[in-house]
Amino acid sequence: MEQVLTLEEAAQYLKVAKPTLYRLLEDGKIPAFKVGNQWRFTRELIDKWLWDQLPKKKNVLILNDDELVSTELRRAISSEGHDIVSVSGIREIDGLLDDTAFDIVFLDLTLANPGGLEVLREIRKQKSDLPVVIMIGYPDSELMNQALDLGPISVLKKPVGKKQLVDLLSILVAPQLNSGRGKKQAAAAD
Repeated sequence: MEQVLTLEEAAQYLKVAKPTLYRLLEDGKIPAFKVGNQWRFTRELIDKWLWDQLPKKKNVLILNDDELVSTELRRAISSEGHDIVSVSGIREIDGLLDDTAFDIVFLDLTLANPGGLEVLREIRKQKSDLPVVIMIGYPDSELMNQALDLGPISVLKKPVGKKQLVDLLSILVAPQLNSGRGKKQAAAAD
């Protein structure tokens, strides 16, 4: 069962004063329910509400040398409200990760000169925690196995469908909320 919080506990959890929380309640801006005359909250609803308050716009880098694929990716990603930088050649890639803070990278693993694998190595070297989505026509190839050896990635099989892309974007931009289980509980559940 989910933990139910009192007004005081919710104010502490949110790190706001009780009058601020009362104002949010009066304006109907925060999810809560009453038990008798007392307001109650759940951490899960508060976390969801907080997530809904955050801007979802992300900076997305597309590294692809197929103009048709790049155009379709730009169209789909921008329709979700994200900013996009699209690059196709080596001259444009150099220094790009230093100059701009990207939140997600879409990388064509068959990128030529430098190869997509070399670009992935460079990304991992410079920004190891940057989410990378590999786009490849043959996900069971040796090239893909080499990419997997470089660390966690997401994979989209070409041709990439808009629904696949939108679903993956929603996962990548979602917050990594703590499930409330400790490490021992999570290990025991697995």
